[in-house]
This record gives sequence, C-alpha cells and structure tokens, in this order.
Amino acid sequence: MSNSPGPDRNRVDPLAFMLLFAACLLAPVGKILSQEALTSASEAAGLGWLPAVPVQITAGLDMGYDDNVTLSSSGQGSVFARENVVLTYARPSERTQVSLIGVGRFSQYFDVSGQNETTGNVTLSLTHNFSSRLSFYASVYGTYQNEPNFTSNVGPQNVRTPFFDTVDLFALTYHWLSRFSMVTSYTFERVQYTSSSTGNSQNRVQNTFGEELQFNLTSRTVLLGEYRFEAIDYDTAPLNSTTNFVLAGINHNLTEHLMVHVRGGESFRSLENDGNMASPYFEGTLGYVRSNHSLNWTTSYGYESPTATGTTTTKTWRTGLNLTYDLTSRLSSTTGVYYHHDENQGGTETSSTGTQDSLDLNLGLRYTVNKHFSLHLDYNHTTQSSLGSTPGYTRNRYFGGVTYTY
Repeated sequence: MSNSPGPDRNRVDPLAFMLLFAACLLAPVGKILSQEALTSASEAAGLGWLPAVPVQITAGLDMGYDDNVTLSSSGQGSVFARENVVLTYARPSERTQVSLIGVGRFSQYFDVSGQNETTGNVTLSLTHNFSSRLSFYASVYGTYQNEPNFTSNVGPQNVRTPFFDTVDLFALTYHWLSRFSMVTSYTFERVQYTSSSTGNSQNRVQNTFGEELQFNLTSRTVLLGEYRFEAIDYDTAPLNSTTNFVLAGINHNLTEHLMVHVRGGESFRSLENDGNMASPYFEGTLGYVRSNHSLNWTTSYGYESPTATGTTTTKTWRTGLNLTYDLTSRLSSTTGVYYHHDENQGGTETSSTGTQDSLDLNLGLRYTVNKHFSLHLDYNHTTQSSLGSTPGYTRNRYFGGVTYTY
C-alpha cells in the first residue's frame, strides 16, 4: 500500500489551506454570533423565546520578555507583545456531542527583526451514538505556527520556521456483547514546512489503521488487545516506512477520581531503503480529577519519525505532565512539563548518530477578577541538548497579561 502522490504533486500553501480549513469549520459561527446578538437584544426587550447559543469568545493581550528568540546557542533577547483570540463552541445532546476550539494569535518582537509570528489552530470533536451498540467519534486538529512543538513528534525543536500540522482521528465502536466490544480507527496526519531546508527532510503523510478488542473484566477494569498498521510517506526524504504494532493493555479505574490506561507490546518497522527492525512499544496515561485540581500524565516509548540530520531511525522516550490546582476560589495555578529522549541511528540500526534530550517547562498563575476579566503570569523554560555539529540552546520567557471573556 502506498500513499505517495504522483511526480507532479500540486502543493497547497499551508497558510491558505489553514485559513480555508478554519473558514469551513467556522462558517456557521457567523450565523451563531448574529443569532446571539439577536438573542441579547430580544432579551433586553423582554423576548426570551430565542434559544441560547453555547459560544464563548475570549480575547487577551500579553507583554513579556524572551531571552532567546532565535533559538541559538548565544541567544538574542527581545521584549514582545502578543494578542490572542479564543473561540469555543460546545453543544451536548443525548445522541450527538460537538465541541470546537479555535485559537488565533499574533506575536510581535520589538528588538529582533523578522521573528514576528501569526499562528492559528482549530480543534473539532464529535461523538454520535447511532444506537446503544454503535457509536462514532471524530477528532480533527489543525495548526499553523512558527514555534517548535515539544508535545509531539512533528519536527526539529531547534528552529523557528512556519509549518502546518493536522492530526485527524476517526473511530467506530460496536458492542457485540454486554462485556465485549470492538473499536475500528483511522488516523491521518500531515506535516508540511514552508521552508525547503526543513521541509525536504520532514514533509510527510502518515496513515494509521487500528483494530482494538475490549473485554470488560469488571465494572472498573477493561482488558485490551490491539493491532495497528502505520504507513509513513515522505515528500522527498528517502525515509518511507511501514510499521506493524501488536499490543495488549488495560484500562483501570483505581478510584472514582483516578484512572490508568496502559498498552504495550512489539512494533515491527520496515524502512523502504534500510531493511526491517523491531522494538518494544509502550504507551500509558494516568489521570486524576478532583473538584479543585486535576493531573494528567502521559508517557510512551517506541519508533518516531526522525528529526535530526543524517538520521534514519529514532527511538524516543516521551513523557508529559499537566497539573492544575485551584489555590483559592479566584486564584489557580498550572504546571506543564514535557521531556523526551531521542536515540538516533543512521544507515543501519547499529550505527548510532547520538542521543538528544529536550525539556519544556511551563508555570502559570491565573487570577479571576470577575466573570469577564482575569489576569495571569507565566514562565516558560526550554532546554535542547546538542547533537553532533548542531549546538543546543536554552530559552526563558516571562510574560503576563489580561483576558476578557464574553
């Protein structure tokens, strides 16, 4: 099976595609906002018969300092300003649940030229229950940005360059028996950099098909068996591959507030130009939710798409932790830590090209003034180790701002 486009590929500008994609998703929103304005006017006139529309818009302004805008080993700092707009839409129902989050952001650096950034991302999720046995889930995510991504395997973390990334998941669940169900899934990912120097090694399409069997051992424990097939097709880099995953796992609710999801097994990768290889694969999630705080921890180990020059195979241990805590009724804190360790190989699996470590730390405080206004202070620290002739860097960002929700 090949997903390679023909030799006369027609390239779509990612920014134009992103704007078109967002416009398609947000097309009904103009009507919604108009209806909301009409609703407010009618309520002021004493007409309360119009339905409420679940749309929320948040606008914000941040000011701060970045001590390494260009991600270089020497570092070049700058004061920056950032404007943010976030739109959320959620409409739950008995059979269909829909939610949408759209984010637009513009960052301006006053002391370093050529580093201003315009970004946007859209996340759409939909759940539909056809019957008590059959349900459908879809999650569509798209982003266009300059900043490197430390939370997933998109591309190199030592360059600031525009790229488009979309990850789209579609899953169908069927309950054959009261305790036995089957989940069929398909995931599509597209990574495209506008810079040819980065895009020549990173632009790719990834298709993943999965079949999972679930058995409810108890009301709190589900046993899993899963097979996945993944095909990665690069635009120009000679790194095309297919990977087969054979996994077993468990979903277990330790308490009503604490749950654990674990999957592990073996992965078998076939590189188009470099033979076959195998590696253990593992992924896990731990979630804890209470009334005033929540914690989410994810970790994984296995093959990932290589991001370092001269690398054909990368095995990565990746972990991320998010913690939110309400200190008072008005004051809340957030903590995010993302770390990954890459083991890079060259022409053969035994030809090591070195290891690389990346760390991204986020700390924040948020104070709610009233239902519309809130203030926040944030700190971000990034460390990227060197690899061969590619130097590492550190980066610190300090910023604060105000948001208004309506």
